[in-house]
Amino acid sequence: MHVMTKVTLGIGGVLLLISAAALAIGGASASDTSWWDDDSIGDEYWTGETSESFSGELIWNAYYLVYVEEGYEVDIEIYEGSNGGWGIFSSCKQYDDCEDYDTIPGYDYIGDFEVQFSGDFKIDFTENESRSVDVMLREEKIPVNSLLGAFGGFCGLCCSLLLLIIGGIMAFTMKDKPKVQTRIQIDNETVVIQENPDESLYDQDESA
Repeated sequence: MHVMTKVTLGIGGVLLLISAAALAIGGASASDTSWWDDDSIGDEYWTGETSESFSGELIWNAYYLVYVEEGYEVDIEIYEGSNGGWGIFSSCKQYDDCEDYDTIPGYDYIGDFEVQFSGDFKIDFTENESRSVDVMLREEKIPVNSLLGAFGGFCGLCCSLLLLIIGGIMAFTMKDKPKVQTRIQIDNETVVIQENPDESLYDQDESA
């Protein structure tokens, strides 16, 4: 078998094993998190009142669900973070899913927000009639590393299959062919023409 064919098949086989393992491990790790559950509301991260401000670390690979005391409307303002990142709040009214996450007794879900970069942030809460009401933040982490691992494994799997297909085609089309010789008698000299690309084009055998 041609050396290039062996190399192609070898690389494809090794890449196939590594990619399959990465896909399995990454997928299993991601599936173990609550992020896949549409009904998940994350973990309680902070509780306080609208008379207080939140000051603390927020991370980029998570989103934060905001709950307020039942029956009240609250606006939030997220200030620029310590690393220059900003936060964006999305009201549940925009997507008409306020009732989907109203699962905490005594609280109403009003939306969620994400931050651009991890860092320390300050958030102010304002009740529409300036009353002091309860506020809760819940954090839902996104398994970014696991998802990237699974995606990388999937891409590697596709590449390995492509290499194996190419190697198989090369093995089929470049397999060794029997040596073919054509002898021509010219004035007491025999010219041997070898029709094999890996050999010299011809050689001469002088006869007495």
